[in-house]
Amino acid sequence: MSWIVIVLVLLAAFGPILWLLPSRTDRRLAAMRARARARGIHVEITRLPDLDADATARVTAGGKRVEPTISCAAYHLAMHREARAAPQWKLLRRRDATDPLDGWQWDSPRVEDANYWQEVAAVVRELPADALACAADARETICWWRERVAAEHAESSVDRLADLLNKLGEIQKLAHERATAAAEDEER
Repeated sequence: MSWIVIVLVLLAAFGPILWLLPSRTDRRLAAMRARARARGIHVEITRLPDLDADATARVTAGGKRVEPTISCAAYHLAMHREARAAPQWKLLRRRDATDPLDGWQWDSPRVEDANYWQEVAAVVRELPADALACAADARETICWWRERVAAEHAESSVDRLADLLNKLGEIQKLAHERATAAAEDEER
């Protein structure tokens, strides 16, 4: 009987400490985010609108309208030089969207440059299946991601995303250079 009491006392003393230890998922996410930092990516936990939420998620039990959101991580990759003349855009993933790509819709003014958009679309199509949004502006490229990756693929998935964000940054730089050169030609 005394052993049972001793075990219960030890569980009561050490149980909360064990409860505070990170789970396997927490360790995987920490490793992914550390890998991203090593690749020069700033990771931020944020929320995005849930465009695919069903009707019951859009209304409370009391009948009030709510905007459902999804928690995700935003992976920001800063560019070395500003690309002010490049198009600035944001896309959100939506199941039934078809413009500009299947499964994606604009959350910014439409990009009209067809050549530029073909290059960008090729990269966006390669984003992880659980990527919720993607954007590029004058200073950075961003992917909002749910990070649903098996532990054995965690580092390679972050490396793949970093490469895609770098490709988008290169496309932004080239678009900036082309627009700047075109503006200089018009001035002459």
